[in-house]
Amino acid sequence: MKILITGGTGFIGNALTQALSEAGHSGWVISRRGAAPSAAAGGSGGVFPLVGWEALEAEPQQLKNVDAVVNLAGETINQRWTAAAKEKIRDSRVETADRLSHLLEAADALPEVLVQASGVNAYGFSRSASFTEESATGEGDFLSSVVRDWEAAAASIPARRRAVLRFGIVLDREGGALPLMLLPFRLFAGGPMGDGGQWMSWIHRRDLVRLILFALENEAMSGVINATAPQPVQNRDFAKAAAAVLHSSAWLRAPGAPLRLALGEMSALLLEGQRVLPAKALEAGFHFLYPDIRSALEEK
Repeated sequence: MKILITGGTGFIGNALTQALSEAGHSGWVISRRGAAPSAAAGGSGGVFPLVGWEALEAEPQQLKNVDAVVNLAGETINQRWTAAAKEKIRDSRVETADRLSHLLEAADALPEVLVQASGVNAYGFSRSASFTEESATGEGDFLSSVVRDWEAAAASIPARRRAVLRFGIVLDREGGALPLMLLPFRLFAGGPMGDGGQWMSWIHRRDLVRLILFALENEAMSGVINATAPQPVQNRDFAKAAAAVLHSSAWLRAPGAPLRLALGEMSALLLEGQRVLPAKALEAGFHFLYPDIRSALEEK
């Protein structure tokens, strides 16, 4: 397939473009850094060159025959949520979706499939509920409102089929959140955060990349799809698993009040959560390499 990717230079995007190239796909990675106009000629032989928005917008017709779009772009949520940060988190997602929509319309392109990144934060926070793709979305908190606006903006991106993947916490020892999550355990100072009862819905990066490929290639994958491992875990059990894998201890609990004071509203990412299940992926026959937290943490 000829595939257009946004967010292709990030933690998930780098692994995805490598996997797509190895599978023989080609296309473009849109980069804010831009690229020489000659790079806009498109990928070939499994290559995904970087190209700037302006280069594509100047010659949109080169995207007329694009087969698929993967939209991963968005400002990281792992920062203190000041008013300015909140604006960047929301606008980066909504504006990229709008820009993609206009670009493909100018190209008179109708890709076969759009794989759109989203987040399990759509469901809001809960200690007791379990969420599948049929569950209602949450209201009231910042992240659920961001996801609502993000998915609404992405609905305007032209495509014959849409797969909206709501990501859980993406784990991989090579980057993302996991190295920082494991650091206290490496220092023998790890333990639960708050009371440890909050749910963590997570997915290993390798499984997420495989699920994106599965969504690109599988007609059954449409609508909202939970991109989470089949065994979410409470924070206290994550701490026990991390301590066991690193031959450390999980005795030092991080109280909630100091975390709220230090991190402000963003502390909800650590102290709250939701139990999200990947019903659609399992029904479609997707096989997880890392279904439980112990296997994910033991991955080398």
